[in-house]
Amino acid sequence: IKAYVVSDTESKEPLGVLYMDMFPRDGKYGHFAQFGIKLGKRNSDGSYTRPVAALVCNFPKATKNAPSLLTYDNVSTLFHEFGHALHTLFTRAKYGRYSGTNVARDFVEAPSQMLEYWLKDKKVLDLFAADYRDSTKKIPADFLERMEKAEKANIASNYRVQVSYALLDMKVHSELKHDQTFDIQKFTNDILAEVYLPAPQGSAFAANFGHLMGYDAGYYGYAWADSISADLASEFEKSPQGYMGQEVGMRLRREVYEVGGSIDANEAIENFLGRKRSLKPFLKRLGIKD
Repeated sequence: IKAYVVSDTESKEPLGVLYMDMFPRDGKYGHFAQFGIKLGKRNSDGSYTRPVAALVCNFPKATKNAPSLLTYDNVSTLFHEFGHALHTLFTRAKYGRYSGTNVARDFVEAPSQMLEYWLKDKKVLDLFAADYRDSTKKIPADFLERMEKAEKANIASNYRVQVSYALLDMKVHSELKHDQTFDIQKFTNDILAEVYLPAPQGSAFAANFGHLMGYDAGYYGYAWADSISADLASEFEKSPQGYMGQEVGMRLRREVYEVGGSIDANEAIENFLGRKRSLKPFLKRLGIKD
């Protein structure tokens, strides 16, 4: 595990500490996540408690013959979780309750999903993605184009299943009454059949849908955050410096990351965009141009 002290380039002010725990070991959490170890908050004497974040990942370990080699999906996961870490580290919220990623459930994934857009840009990839045996060999532009086409080929099915899960979650929490006797298997399977694909005969999808608990009618937030992240990323696409645009990056830091949950998420989004939200960037990502 490596620890990094994060500071502001211009003011030299320390912002927080980031632990990076990249590789698997016995007994370790088996997935990928960002955890806020200590929340930022304003103290009564006017000082600020610096946040501490941890990236906990399980990437392939180095071998005798090669360093740790990451797939494109691995790097996408790293960027995603790093987006959460930025949310934690850049906070300036007064209270820990609203610090960092303590925002509305249907918004929390947007700033992290937004960072995945950086990997669609060859200029960004060329900064670090290369053959470890020959650093002059970069990812070809036509490869990225083929990946984009492959994503578009299945993206409609991906969102149909997301919408079906979201509707199922919403209907279970809004239409079913605690004093009713009902057939949950038929109720949920009918929704899947109408919106996505029929469930296998005799199966009960709801019994395996863990998000029914915890998200509690909020599963729609996955697709909703996708639509927000596309809109946020579109501001970088407009920048003369593209995804490396410092002015847009600082605006994102000030208007989204720093405020956390201390203001309404819709207000934070519009403060960054300088306009009302738009679904056009999201529809463009889906391949819908008009």
